[in-house]
Amino acid sequence: MAPVVTVESPVSAGRDTPGTLVRYVAVGVLSLVVDAGTLWLLYDGAGTSLWLATTAGFWLSFAVNFLANKYVTFGARAHGARQLIRYCVLVGLNYLANLGIVAGLVAVGLPAVVAKVIAVAVLSIVNFIAYRQWVFRE
Repeated sequence: MAPVVTVESPVSAGRDTPGTLVRYVAVGVLSLVVDAGTLWLLYDGAGTSLWLATTAGFWLSFAVNFLANKYVTFGARAHGARQLIRYCVLVGLNYLANLGIVAGLVAVGLPAVVAKVIAVAVLSIVNFIAYRQWVFRE
């Protein structure tokens, strides 16, 4: 009789936080490359309108980010529809938080780009925790 082998995802096992964090950062970089690369290809390369190129880059990177975090970063295999709904809720909350953080920091005198970098840094940490504990939790 062959031994039974079980494989736990990093999320369900609660292990591998450093490896998971490295994968999370790599997926974030990949998503940025997809977003900016699509913008560049469509806007600068193909002469598409800015709004269309920006929209295409956003939605393509949205899909890449969700799928890569689901399967690569967190190793989540089940509950795809539930995870996608939670991911969309988190994206909406991120949008509102991003607006609030940037507007608040600009109101106290920081340059908009500095405020945006701070917002991205803070929300990246919050998102890692939210992905691990809520979105991709099995």
